[in-house]
Amino acid sequence: MSTRMTNDMPPALLRDRFELRDKIGEGGQGTTFRGFDHQTGRQVAIKQLGLDVAESWKAIELFEREAQALRSLDHDAIPSYVDAFHIEEDDGTLRFYLVQQFVDGPTFKQLIEQGERISTEDAVEFIEHVLDILEYLHGMHPPVIHRDIKPSNLMLRPDGSPALVDFGAVQVVEPHTLTGSTVVGTTGYVAPEQLAGRTVPASDLYALGATVVHLLTHIHPADLPVRRMRLQFENKLVEAPTELLDFLGGVVEPVVEDRICTVPEARAALRGERSTSTLPAVVESNPPPVLHRPVGTDVQIHRQGDRLTVVVPPSSAYRRVYWASALVLLAALASLLPYVTSRTIPILMAAFGACLLIGHLFITPTRLVIEPDTFSIQRNTVNGNHRGWTEDVADVEIREAGEEKFLMFVPLPAHLVLMEGVYSHHFGFGLTSTERRWVQGAVRRRLTA
Repeated sequence: MSTRMTNDMPPALLRDRFELRDKIGEGGQGTTFRGFDHQTGRQVAIKQLGLDVAESWKAIELFEREAQALRSLDHDAIPSYVDAFHIEEDDGTLRFYLVQQFVDGPTFKQLIEQGERISTEDAVEFIEHVLDILEYLHGMHPPVIHRDIKPSNLMLRPDGSPALVDFGAVQVVEPHTLTGSTVVGTTGYVAPEQLAGRTVPASDLYALGATVVHLLTHIHPADLPVRRMRLQFENKLVEAPTELLDFLGGVVEPVVEDRICTVPEARAALRGERSTSTLPAVVESNPPPVLHRPVGTDVQIHRQGDRLTVVVPPSSAYRRVYWASALVLLAALASLLPYVTSRTIPILMAAFGACLLIGHLFITPTRLVIEPDTFSIQRNTVNGNHRGWTEDVADVEIREAGEEKFLMFVPLPAHLVLMEGVYSHHFGFGLTSTERRWVQGAVRRRLTA
């Protein structure tokens, strides 16, 4: 529903119901006013965003996303949805409005700016309250990820508990989603995988940890020293309880597989029940790995000191398809010879060469090289080459036929997957079960050496 305005300023009463009062916040996602709902007799928060001041269309999208998210949420620490609408001015400018429950209290960012510090006991209580909120969000079907937890999006309510606001960056995790998402978040609080558009529920836990570190140290996470992508804060909290330090260290791990990933695990860590030993990088396979070179295999595995090289040839099916396609293309070109002119010859030859070049990607071998510090994988697919840190490689796993799907509906044949943090590098299509277990065993032995 839209309402037409006759002047440039927003009306004192919106939709004959909401009264605009003082401005209480302003940012890239709009201006927030304290308001009054004449229908219920309660204070409300009214967020306004106009097309004339929006930084981009993305701001409008996030504004509408927040309204949609709040409609479906019902938690006492999340401001409840009241209404959403837009107003059209005479000059055609649209202003979008979101009305929600008013939270009476400062943001934790304001408390930091005022120089107020929280004790470690208050920090633990703060964490427990936010974990309650995350347990609700992550427990929804599908899970809901806030993606922008930070001091300015957490407000201190009169009863001393925090409220989580600003759901413009929220993401609903649909099952079997393989594609990345739009990158949103705030520098210092955003988890590394979120920067790559691969947000998971554990990304919210990372942001919670960075927020608590900021509250305790009064140092913005972006200003803390970083080593191997990990925040270095422990020397700023030398008097903090061991349980709190273990919790904070566990949730700000940059590699998501090493991180405290669930709310129950986070609660256990806060109680000191989390083991300080890291999980093993590999899990014993069943059936066991093949330790000796299989008879008749074309796979090459070379170990030279700390360097492991694995060369996996393309499957015979790929090669047959490649040469069959080349013959079909040649036959097609031959049939077009009577119609070929001097102008079309370069075009046809270029198209033929491009097809062969693309197809050649699938008949070149995959080469995986693991060295003490770095690794590289050159795959015989259009995914191309990739380089990374060896310490970020968690495991190499076997995927059976149909266990994973391409584009969510095309079953993939059996293959191997190199797990690098939140990233999966697929290779080894066309290998036999014995060959897959042999490659897996060799890579695992190198990773645990």
